[in-house]
Amino acid sequence: MLRSFTTANEVRDIDRFRQALGEEKLSAWGVSYGTYVGAVYAQKATTTAGVALTGNRLRQALQSALYSDASFEQTARLVLAAQDPAATPVLPADLANPLPDQDAAVMVAVICNDVRWPASVSSYRRAVAADRVRHPLTAGMPANITPCAFWKDAPAEKLTKITSEGPSDILMIQNLRDPATPYFGALKMREALGDRARLVTVDHGGHGVYLGNGNACGTGKVTEFLTTGARPAEDAYCAD
Repeated sequence: MLRSFTTANEVRDIDRFRQALGEEKLSAWGVSYGTYVGAVYAQKATTTAGVALTGNRLRQALQSALYSDASFEQTARLVLAAQDPAATPVLPADLANPLPDQDAAVMVAVICNDVRWPASVSSYRRAVAADRVRHPLTAGMPANITPCAFWKDAPAEKLTKITSEGPSDILMIQNLRDPATPYFGALKMREALGDRARLVTVDHGGHGVYLGNGNACGTGKVTEFLTTGARPAEDAYCAD
């Protein structure tokens, strides 16, 4: 852990605080060496204006915006700016720079280690071509190749089969319009768990459905379960 304490990582931490607060910008006060941290942060904050808005970056902005309904307004402004020849669209910071190595490594490693992925590059090329025709808005992005195609010795362990055997003490909660973990997946999980689980369906968009990204109905049911162990007697529905 000691090796991770660097100014660059402190700058990343500061920006994570800004994101957690839901703010587009922040004010900071630095003392002594902290003034260098502030200078590096200020330099990082001015890299986004020079990054070109390409079709793929706009598609990624749309995909990222679906993770939270609160992002729609900012993304709409970006789309409008992209249509204005006189405007200079400015990408959100998380799209103007590459995904941090530590984030990408952990995410990719788990996905690639869990299951074996097709290794034929030509098969991905054909899938992208077909997907572009079928879904021109995303232009093949969801079907494109990932590092998993080149992963060695996967999967690392046998897949665990989810069954209905076990205590009935699981509460699931799922948005109807989740872009990353679709609702049909929750229904399959609910079916596999049988009477072990109850499912709370929330008529909401975004990825994640508790506290900041949920609604009062769903949050209340989860909080009650976490604090008392009580679940709805049957699957429940929460209007947005």
